[in-house]
Amino acid sequence: MEITARLKAMPVTLLLIGLNLLVFLFTALTGMDIWWGNGLQLLHLGANYWPLTVQQQEYWRLFTSMFLHAGLWHIITNMLGLFIAGMFLEPVLRSVKYSTAYIITGIIADYASIWYHKSAVGVGASGAIFGIYGVFLALLTTPLFHREARKTFLVYISLFIGLNIITALFSPGVDNAAHLSGFFSGLITGYIFYFTLTKADGERLSG
Repeated sequence: MEITARLKAMPVTLLLIGLNLLVFLFTALTGMDIWWGNGLQLLHLGANYWPLTVQQQEYWRLFTSMFLHAGLWHIITNMLGLFIAGMFLEPVLRSVKYSTAYIITGIIADYASIWYHKSAVGVGASGAIFGIYGVFLALLTTPLFHREARKTFLVYISLFIGLNIITALFSPGVDNAAHLSGFFSGLITGYIFYFTLTKADGERLSG
């Protein structure tokens, strides 16, 4: 698939990346440290925090926190992971299913994050991104795709999971609650989606 055709087939991914970058630029222009972020500023902008999100019933934070990031490295790694997953999976799922998977798994991940870390401020798209990889892995274990494609992409997914496990071991600040809940909710979503997809959908996966 040519680059231009591939980009045209992933409008939701590109829109999500654009929104995340615009929000990050806005936070930087309003004075937030672009390297480490600032918890108080992020709270004012819609970050996730148990006392506010649940106890004060500001549930909208489960959504807005997905577009906030605590530093340049945080957003770069997340957007790179989203771009890679979206490049292959969005053409298969198409925009509506892909958006649904992203939002649902992201919200589940964000809730799990603040439930487990009740005193921490949570931001980032990683829960939703892990959800997308969970959907991808689930579909790779079904007959939807050709056998050779399944083998190739299972290697990609395994590398992604392996690298994140290594990162989690050496980086105590990693939100494993969000990552794991996003990933496993993505697996469930993927198996549900499988029954709504056809062989023609599977054939849109290309390396």
